[in-house]
Amino acid sequence: MKFTLVSLLALCISTVTFAQNPTDAGVASTSPPLAAVVSRGSEYTIRWAVTDQTATFIDAINLMKGVATALDIIIPNILANGSVPVSDLSYNWTIPAELTPGADYALRFVGNNSGTSYTPFFSIQ
Repeated sequence: MKFTLVSLLALCISTVTFAQNPTDAGVASTSPPLAAVVSRGSEYTIRWAVTDQTATFIDAINLMKGVATALDIIIPNILANGSVPVSDLSYNWTIPAELTPGADYALRFVGNNSGTSYTPFFSIQ
């Protein structure tokens, strides 16, 4: 009985410890909002709020396309200089004119903590 209680306690502690590890990039997207429409060849301001004060950089923003369970990377990193401080709270992106129009695009933020965060789906026209 004591062994079972000790094992159960160890399992609970390890579950709590792993649950505290960051799973996101330390930011939450605020723009583009769900179902936003952006135009190819135009400039768009991507915005986010900081959710983890220990996150310092967004190492990449991937342009993704597809269904939520199977997104494909269309552009591995839209950031011109490779990374951006999370404290900037925004990034101005020139949307490539050659992208295929569609309503199934999303952005994935990759943080310096190895976590990822996603935007809602938006359209590129």
